[in-house]
Amino acid sequence: MSPLPQELFDAIIDQVRDKETLKACALVATPFLPPSQRNLFRKIRLGGLRSGRDTPVFLAGFPHLVSYIRDLIIYQDTAWNSVAVGVVLRSARNIESLVFLGRALDWSHLGYEASSALLECLLRPSLQRLDLTHMKSVPTALISVATAIPVVSFFNVRMDVRKAISEQLHTSAPAPRLRHLILNDTGFAVHLICNFLLHPRKPAYTQQIERLEIYIDHHSASYDELIMAACAATLKYLAVNTEDIIRLPLLPSVLEVEMKVFVGENRRLPAFFSQNISQIASSLPLAETLTLVFILEPGWIPEIEWPEEGSLPIFGPSFMDRTQLLHLRRVHCILCRDTALGDMSAVFDRFVPAMESKMPGLRDRGILKCTLADLP
Repeated sequence: MSPLPQELFDAIIDQVRDKETLKACALVATPFLPPSQRNLFRKIRLGGLRSGRDTPVFLAGFPHLVSYIRDLIIYQDTAWNSVAVGVVLRSARNIESLVFLGRALDWSHLGYEASSALLECLLRPSLQRLDLTHMKSVPTALISVATAIPVVSFFNVRMDVRKAISEQLHTSAPAPRLRHLILNDTGFAVHLICNFLLHPRKPAYTQQIERLEIYIDHHSASYDELIMAACAATLKYLAVNTEDIIRLPLLPSVLEVEMKVFVGENRRLPAFFSQNISQIASSLPLAETLTLVFILEPGWIPEIEWPEEGSLPIFGPSFMDRTQLLHLRRVHCILCRDTALGDMSAVFDRFVPAMESKMPGLRDRGILKCTLADLP
């Protein structure tokens, strides 16, 4: 029997981040095994090239290992085993984050065991985040259950439209807990999800949302405006990924706003950039922080010059006499690069004075900050 308490071994092993070290620790002695396994299996990928084809089957045979899972990433690959995945999902009782990456296949292709277990998993109180990607014919029951999760992200998710929404209302749907909604899609896919969330006979899915991230282009068909207006009373943070002019309703509670801007070969800001800034200024009266993320399109050859195109009216020399954005305390300009483009220091050296020339009213006031970051 060890003279040291188990809690001490647990505390030491919990500081280890390297997986190979954790594997070695698991072989040292019996007191090292549980904390090592707990950290090894905290984040698991099922499917995909990294995990091997037999991972779901292996885990299904060891329920105590599954109980350690907090972050679960599932890839629907060619070695899909619906029964084994279903067993893992039902056994992961303490899961906190679930990422489900489909293959643009129908929901029915998951198999009954996996699809039913997924719906059950989404009801767990411990689950704090769901990322659902590339899936067709998703039942409305899943979207309804997902609103009971605090953070939800949908990308290329298409709901089942074979039945009218009014025929699929669920009186037993869980109480909404949705606080952070991410809609990284446009066109028909986001149209269906927004229709569901805003249906007048549904529970108030959007009335507690505090953080909203949306993609806006000419295919959005004004659904972006509807979803923003629906959560205007509670919204504190807004992020827009845009390739077009944005139209914002009045958002009186937003304190932080982020706008992503794509810049191409000539490093010229889009023609709608200035208009979008004006929209933000007129629609977000309490905004304190404005983050502008400039994303260099991957594949372009880096250039030295960053053309100057005149200052933004709201941030001109008369900024201190403004009647809008009275609470603004920080404007953060981030130049995002693809690491494949190599050294971007020369481009960043031109980026900083270009931003200062666009916002001369912020210069030397401690408001404007420029940084260089890698694409996530």
